[in-house]
Amino acid sequence: MDKTQQNELFARIQRGDKEAFTQLYHDLKQPVFTIIYRIVQNRTTAEDLTQDLFVKLFVSPPDTTVKNPRAWLFQVAHNLAIDALRKAQPANIDDITLASPEHMDSIVVKTDLERGIAALSCTEREILSLRLNAELGFQDIARITGQSLSAVYRNYRKTLKTLQALLNGGTL
Repeated sequence: MDKTQQNELFARIQRGDKEAFTQLYHDLKQPVFTIIYRIVQNRTTAEDLTQDLFVKLFVSPPDTTVKNPRAWLFQVAHNLAIDALRKAQPANIDDITLASPEHMDSIVVKTDLERGIAALSCTEREILSLRLNAELGFQDIARITGQSLSAVYRNYRKTLKTLQALLNGGTL
């Protein structure tokens, strides 16, 4: 679904269209979850915050003065995640799920990527996710994160190089 179609869905949501909300939810729940998860680094918290975000959208959609409702949604996701980080207590990992041998190769790659991403700073993870998962432009990312456009672009390029080095056997 392109941005024009998503903007139309936001407009329909403002008019109380539940079907439009459902369609937008299915279209954006994964990128929203991913961005929140990259910030909070906790699946349960990310799931809860994603649900909170969509409840907020349903109850109080952005008004017509919001130029880019999609960016507004990711701004709210960012704010919720940062607030959760401020309130967070250190968590313990209680469960480890073992995979079957046929899935080990993909799990190893995913694990390496997740470890690489986890090694990044919160800001680097957020910029990476807003760009790749939310498919936002650098200007929107700069506004959401409160950084200059050039700083966002530099951080993004540095983050990609860092991840590439980590995945090629390098260290931080």
